[in-house]
Parts: sequence; structure tokens; C-alpha cells
Amino acid sequence: MTVAAESTWRQRAKKLAFAAIVVQLVGVAIFLGALAVGENARLTLLALYFPRQPVLVLAVVSALFSTVLPVARRRVLFPLQIALCLVLAFPVMGFELAGMSKKPRPKSAIELASYNVYFGKLDRDGLLRELDAMTADVILLQATFDSMPGRVKERFPDREVHHVDDLMIISRFPIAEVDVPPPLEDGRPAKYVGYTLTTPSGPLRVFNVHPFSPRHALFGDTSSGDNIADRDAQAAAVVAAAERGGPPFVIMGDTNLPRPSAIARRHFGRLRDGFDEVGVGFGYTFPAKRPWMRIDRVFAGRGVRFVSVATGPRGNSDHLPLFAEIELVRR
Repeated sequence: MTVAAESTWRQRAKKLAFAAIVVQLVGVAIFLGALAVGENARLTLLALYFPRQPVLVLAVVSALFSTVLPVARRRVLFPLQIALCLVLAFPVMGFELAGMSKKPRPKSAIELASYNVYFGKLDRDGLLRELDAMTADVILLQATFDSMPGRVKERFPDREVHHVDDLMIISRFPIAEVDVPPPLEDGRPAKYVGYTLTTPSGPLRVFNVHPFSPRHALFGDTSSGDNIADRDAQAAAVVAAAERGGPPFVIMGDTNLPRPSAIARRHFGRLRDGFDEVGVGFGYTFPAKRPWMRIDRVFAGRGVRFVSVATGPRGNSDHLPLFAEIELVRR
């Protein structure tokens, strides 16, 4: 190859690299725009539940690749790629560092756990052993199975157990009151249950939530519009119930709403997200084998301070359990 031919090849390669990076930037911009719009249509719904790790990897590779471009272009593209990587890692993917400066656990801390048990499809005996090993004062379960209430009551005779639909609570504290909501408009279930617990620090309201899953809309089994409307109404209902007034409250469970969700922003946005306040890492809980979504979440209103929030190890479910330590404080 002659010097002239080699120079021409390098120029073409640089132009091609430049074009590829620009296309990548445009593609990511469209993806971020879809997330910003929220799950209002099937396309944006797909973007919301699409794994974001490949997008971050592509941005990192593009940032490294941009260093081979001519100096004039590199001065613009390289910082832009670095900024894009930071945006993807932190606001979009939800990487948190807030919990790195941990404070001593207060003696009055209350430990909560939330676990979607996947209807016991994997190993029901192993699942009960998992629950037995949990040290949490309050365990909230979603997607339970028919024989689970009896088996749990037999295994935990010293705790209070309440079961409605697919939602269950196992509590060391007395359950003073249970709020089982009526169906929403058009007969849609509210998909939450509220409990008022008598704790040593005072009364605490805990809302166990499990709105409809988007998987039926994603795979075309149901209308995406109906599915989105159902989850929007269910999220609105539990937040409205929590904000009616009364003792401090926590909303916890499988929300089926990842962090960038417009529904989550609209209804949970005025509450405090426990992982955002005291978590470390991404906090992904689903799917358990290779998690890429934080849909098992915990929120609180005034009167509750988050001490720690973290995911548990993979067990006998397609979700990871979520653990939260809280402290009741005077308003």
C-alpha cells in the first residue's frame, strides 16, 4: 500500500468513525427522549423496560473510539461522550452513592423486607426457608400462592400474618388496622393493601403494592393503553390512600415501575425514594438472574427516615428481595 493510499484509508476510517459516533449519539438521544416522554405508547413502553446496560457500554466504547478522530472533532465529541456516560449511569440507570457514608444503626430502627415470590413457581420449601432466615420485623410479599398463608402461619406462629389476593404481610408488630381498598373504576383491582402497625416507636402505616405487570402489553397479550392506564390508576390510588392523613407511612413492594417511569414520577415523585436517599449501586431487583430494572421499591412520607436500603441475594424467585431500615422521627 502506498503512502497516499494509506493516508486516504485512514481519512475514510476517521470519517466513518465520526459518522458512527454521531449516529450513536442521535440514537441515544432518541432513546432518552422516549424515556422522558414516559410509557404513553407501546414504543416508549418498550424503551422503558429495555435493558440500559448495552446503551451504557456502547457509549463507553464510543468515547474510547472517539479518541482516534481528528483533534478538532475529538475536542467536542470526547467530552460529549463522557457527559453522556455520566447521564446514562446516574440519572437514567439510577446509580447511587448516597449510602456510602453510613451512619450507625439506631436502636429504634425498624427493618422491612419486600419480596415478589413469583407464585412459588421455583421452590416453595426453599422459599419458606428464605423467609425464615430473614431478620426483618415486617415482611411484605407479592405474587403469593394459594397454600402459602397456611404454611406461613404454621412456620411463624409468633407473628401476625394477613393475606389478601396475592399480597401478604408477616409482622412481628401487632396489626392494629387493615385497609383493603375497593375496586377502582371499571372494576379494576387497586392492587395494594394498607396496614397500621403498632411499633415500639409509635404507629406506622405500611402499604404493600403490586400494580399490574407490563409484560402482557409488551408481548401483545393485552392493549398497551389499557395496561398503562391500569398501572397509572393503581399507583395513584395507593399514594392517595397514604396521603389522606394519619401516622407516618411507607409504600413498598413490586411497583412494576422502573426509575425513569413517567407514572412513577407523576405519583411517587412527591415522596422520598429510599434507595435514592441511602442506597449504593444500581439496586436492580429484576430479573433475578441478570437484573437490569429497579422495580421493587420503597417510598416514604414525612415522619420516616431511611437508614439503609439494599437488595438481597438471589433466591427462589425471579425477583431479588429488597430490604429497608427506617426510623420514625418526630415531624
